[in-house]
Amino acid sequence: MISLRLYYVWFFIICLLSTLLVGILAALLPYPLATMLTALPYLVAMIVVLFKFLKQNRRAPTQQERKRLTFGFSLIFWSYNAIGLLFGMYIFARKDPAIWQNFLLSLQQPPFLITVLVMWLMLAIPLLLISYWFYGAQAQRMAMKMFPSNTSQ
Repeated sequence: MISLRLYYVWFFIICLLSTLLVGILAALLPYPLATMLTALPYLVAMIVVLFKFLKQNRRAPTQQERKRLTFGFSLIFWSYNAIGLLFGMYIFARKDPAIWQNFLLSLQQPPFLITVLVMWLMLAIPLLLISYWFYGAQAQRMAMKMFPSNTSQ
């Protein structure tokens, strides 16, 4: 099995840059359209990294690599989103400390926490399943088309 660190770094860089671009685009679009762009950075980064993996290794990921890539990408995506949330709160709370206090009060309310958890799961579970599928059967089909002489795993 190969080291996947470089693929994680590529995923993070592509995901971060595409998040910035999608954020600018979302600011210009009406709210209902902008919310549909939430998963786009993850999907773009996932597809680009798969192409890099296929070109460098000339094969589809093994089952173990597939699992590690899927969970690693999800962990990276949600970690940098959580860090972005806290950093945004810090920036805005510097000028108005009530923002931070209201956020902390909201975290003590079970209905708020349940709503956040449900919204997170509604996005996290499909992204995880799409990644797992895409790095499995789809990656094998892509590898067979890109490298017909190789036998794909």
